[in-house]
Amino acid sequence: MNSAVPQPHTASPPRRDTRSPLQRLLKGLELAWRRGFFRVLAGIIWLSDRLPRGPRVPGPQRVLFLRPDRIGDMIVSTGVIRAIGGAADTVLDVLAAPANATVLSAEPAVRRVHVLNRRRFADLRAAVRTLRRERYDVVVDCMPTAPSVTILLLVLAIGARRRVGTRGRGLDHILNPATPALPLGSHIVDHLSLLVPPFRPDADTLDLSPVLVLTSDERAGAEQVWEADKSRQMQVTKNASTRLLVNISAGKAARWWPASSYAAVVAAARAARPELQVLIMCAPNERDRAEELAQLTGAGIAPSGNLRAAMAIAGAADVVFTPDTSIAHAAGALGVPVVDMLLFGKESGWGVYRPLGENMESPTDQLQDLAPDLPAAALVRVLSRVAPRLPRGHAAPATSHPAAS
Repeated sequence: MNSAVPQPHTASPPRRDTRSPLQRLLKGLELAWRRGFFRVLAGIIWLSDRLPRGPRVPGPQRVLFLRPDRIGDMIVSTGVIRAIGGAADTVLDVLAAPANATVLSAEPAVRRVHVLNRRRFADLRAAVRTLRRERYDVVVDCMPTAPSVTILLLVLAIGARRRVGTRGRGLDHILNPATPALPLGSHIVDHLSLLVPPFRPDADTLDLSPVLVLTSDERAGAEQVWEADKSRQMQVTKNASTRLLVNISAGKAARWWPASSYAAVVAAARAARPELQVLIMCAPNERDRAEELAQLTGAGIAPSGNLRAAMAIAGAADVVFTPDTSIAHAAGALGVPVVDMLLFGKESGWGVYRPLGENMESPTDQLQDLAPDLPAAALVRVLSRVAPRLPRGHAAPATSHPAAS
């Protein structure tokens, strides 16, 4: 538990776009080609609507939310998914990818999670057959800022009677309804929230912040990880009572940050809060880098595990320091303050939503160009707002974050 309150974004260094003129030209040509292809697919879907249909399956409306992409995309959609699944006379299923399906494994608003491996044609064909047998009434297009070829093909193949999606992407004539659109610079959660009103007349009153549900066993397993590491760190700090998780897994090369920069941030944090217990999280292929950072800082290293275990470890921290990955969104969804380091131009759309911590950007599209002094100062500020962890047996203050319910 912590006493932090949502904070405004942190001022970032001056920005510059490092793409060459040729890169910008090629990107423009790619977008133009995609727009033409989308028009063709949308035309086919429009024609399919003119064909006769059989009777609707009696009972609650059957809704399929399409999210067969990345872990972070699923996490930022969880508040919207919960709202749609909680609508009256509605049964909600979700189409996920192998990587992000387990995000919803404990979500009570979802009846079923279908898993689609887009890289295997046989799996794709089998998934389409399964989805068609479900005879969904409504399919929800999860791409509010730009249409996706994969999503449009799935919409065509599934054959739902209604399609809910955002207007202004050249697809308005095949959507019913086409929901309002926000400026492109708006946060992705705010974009997704406009998919809720067709299902919920009370949408404006709902908190659609991302929210994750962990099982008691997952929380207990995370506590064991932190407590085991605390025993080791107590030999160094004598009072490891505030938990700082430092996630170094970058996902993409552009989000790589040097071990020396992480070490400088940890040193600044320890100078401000000497009682810090620091735990490093990494992907298995970044274990060597984690060990290097552990040697520089004396921190522990979290054991490698599955996605659910990693989210639980983040949820048991007092503060999380991380590049922009799914762990940032998971910690935010679990009510943990996060210092989230993003690439140039990503903060407004993809920073942690309504953060208890602080979001900040690199001055370029490479995170290594972000000097450690700004993130270190942000982390010290966030730690100053976090109450010390109470000893076992003492009651912690209540929290109103949706993840607590």
